[in-house]
Amino acid sequence: MSDRKVYIVFYGDYEHVHDIEAVFDSKEKVEAFRKRFSRNEKLKVMEVAFNPNFICDKERIPYLVSFDEQNSRPLEVLTLCSIEDTEFAQQELVKNEEGVISVYLFAANKKAAINAALAKRDGLIQ
Repeated sequence: MSDRKVYIVFYGDYEHVHDIEAVFDSKEKVEAFRKRFSRNEKLKVMEVAFNPNFICDKERIPYLVSFDEQNSRPLEVLTLCSIEDTEFAQQELVKNEEGVISVYLFAANKKAAINAALAKRDGLIQ
C-alpha cells in the first residue's frame, strides 16, 4: 500500500464532498490551516492514502460469503468494495467468529463464490 497520505479537513460530520474545507499533503499544513481558520466548531481531519496500490482482477470479483456453522446456505453474499477487504479476498481469508464463518475470495460470479466458499467452510468444520 502507498505510504503517501493526504489530509481531508472538515467541520462537523463528513457526509458529502461539499463538507470538505480543504485537502493537504502534510500535517504541518493542516496545523497552519487550523491556526488560521479555527472557529468555535472544531476542525476534524481524516487521513487517507494518496494514489494507493490496489488489487485489480479483470476477470474475477471480490466477495465475502458468510455461513452459519450449522447451515450450508449462505447468510449473506457481499461484493467487496474496500482496498482492505479486497486484500483479504486475495489471501482467501477465512474467519470463524461466534459461529459465523466468513470467507473472503475472488470468483467469476456469485454462484462460483458460494461454491468455493462452501468448500472452504466444509473444510474448516470437519
